[in-house]
Amino acid sequence: MTGILAWLGTAQALVQVEFWHIFSDAPRRQWMLDRAAEFHRLHPEIKVTPVSYANYPQTFQALATAARTGTAPALVQISEAGTQLAIDSTLFRPLPAAAGRQVQDMLPSVLNYYRVGGQLYGLPFNTSSPVLYANTSLLRKAGITADHLPDTLEALTTTCATLKRTARSVDCLTFPVDAWYFEQWAAQQGALWVDGGNGRQGRATQTFLTSEAVARPLRWLGQMKRSGYYVNTGKLEDNTGVTQLFLSGRVAFLMTSSSRIGQVLSGSKAKNFTVQVGQMPVPQGSPRQGLVVGGSSLWIPREIAPEKAKAAQAFALYLTSTANLASWHRISGYDPLRRSSLELLQRQGWFRVGEAHTVAVEQFRRTRSTPATAGALFGSFYEVRAVLHAAIERVLGGAEVGASLRVAKARADEIIRAYNARL
Repeated sequence: MTGILAWLGTAQALVQVEFWHIFSDAPRRQWMLDRAAEFHRLHPEIKVTPVSYANYPQTFQALATAARTGTAPALVQISEAGTQLAIDSTLFRPLPAAAGRQVQDMLPSVLNYYRVGGQLYGLPFNTSSPVLYANTSLLRKAGITADHLPDTLEALTTTCATLKRTARSVDCLTFPVDAWYFEQWAAQQGALWVDGGNGRQGRATQTFLTSEAVARPLRWLGQMKRSGYYVNTGKLEDNTGVTQLFLSGRVAFLMTSSSRIGQVLSGSKAKNFTVQVGQMPVPQGSPRQGLVVGGSSLWIPREIAPEKAKAAQAFALYLTSTANLASWHRISGYDPLRRSSLELLQRQGWFRVGEAHTVAVEQFRRTRSTPATAGALFGSFYEVRAVLHAAIERVLGGAEVGASLRVAKARADEIIRAYNARL
């Protein structure tokens, strides 16, 4: 933040920075409000107003509408899946090289995701990965030891079968209908999501939705549903709903984002049951190459006046400072993206072997740098996710996996071709 007064001058009106984010739950929304207030105390010449939206696609759509009317915010949170779309939209400016140099101690895999054509567009803020939460109180009552949580899909099935024999009224597993988990399973197996080197060596022209890396976990999920081991809320991408379902105390396992760790631990304590966190279960024999960046970065719209853009950049750098990323991790479970944030948390005695936050962070940091774990980059990502969501729902309803994925691939490839044709 040094030099900000030189940027803005000392004898001018208050610079107003509207910041759009997707954290509408009370703890994380309040954290944002607190950081904005703290930043204003440090820099009285800048006033940041955080505004929360329901989800990433809704935020992007609102931004596109606002940009057409000249009312875009100065800073906006965009998910990893929206990266290429945001660049192609020409609505945003890349970050100055000087800003990039201030975040060089962030994880290379995270920085590389948002660096396109040598330019860093979004400033990484929150990154999470799927983890497995277990209600160990419920498992013990059913006579199941929770010393080692299932780390493969097959082991999870076996545990669910045992649970159903000993506790028929208990549901075994919940997680949302969400393409994100299948993207992670594909990466863990070393498989690309789209061609063009996952869209990073050239424009993606087709998906690999019919690959065995996608079909295998989808067959598993269909079987889990038929066996009565799997339940969900009936809503798409409903991480909030399945988390509440798990916190009801009637479901043994929850698979969702590590960003829910704080909510799950506090919720389970209030309901008087214990929780253990394990790594994401994968198909047996998977090489476990690692996880794709999941989360978001902070972007500055191109139309914003230079004075306001510099103020927005200053706030973004403040939000992603060593201390704030450590604080954000503690309240949310998102990965502390800076090495300095991790070191700060270690000095504070935060990370201990086997603890929930430790499991999630170690899982992400074991990721190997491969084309698969680099993550897909293409402009119609949101639409293709919706296509896969429909295929997952068909399979849960009893449809055959191969046929469902062939239909999904044909539709997804058509969407990609149409998107590329508009460029």
